[in-house]
Amino acid sequence: MDLPLCSFDLRTGIFCPQCARKIQQGLYDDLDIKVMRKFLDLEKQYTKLQKAGYVKTVDGGDTVFVVLREGSLRDLSFRELAQIRRKLADEVGKNVRLVEDRSDPIKFVENLAAPARIVAVNKIWLPDGSEETRIIFDYERNLKISREALIRVVEKVKKMKISIDFERRWRRREGWSRRKASKNASIR
Repeated sequence: MDLPLCSFDLRTGIFCPQCARKIQQGLYDDLDIKVMRKFLDLEKQYTKLQKAGYVKTVDGGDTVFVVLREGSLRDLSFRELAQIRRKLADEVGKNVRLVEDRSDPIKFVENLAAPARIVAVNKIWLPDGSEETRIIFDYERNLKISREALIRVVEKVKKMKISIDFERRWRRREGWSRRKASKNASIR
């Protein structure tokens, strides 16, 4: 597997100056190191992982997102992906989701947020000179990951500040629940 840190350094735990500089700059943290070490072990069992490339691991709260280079998961079967996810989940102690990086940041967000669909994308220039991207999804309940997790993953991987909004929000209709409750009461 193509890793950003030396495989020898990952195995021994003693980092060369180049790898140590990457860690000190904050490009990679302890979670990244733990996942990369596990990938070195998994590479022996799943030889198709040798063609894969590692990008970043982001803790999204209840799920850990492991981002791999575009095309890395193409050769692996569904069963192999499930086994790899399970072994990584055992290592980090949380659910793991494997995601492929994309060169287009909006395609990356779309892949990450599936089955939610992007309806619109707006660029917002803030007074301090920074830029924020506003992404509008179709329906709030189609977004299966939390907003905070999605924002954190995009910020860490793509170095992009985003805000999320929805075309339609999911709200429970009070009239519907009242009708159902009265219907249930009349059945008894």
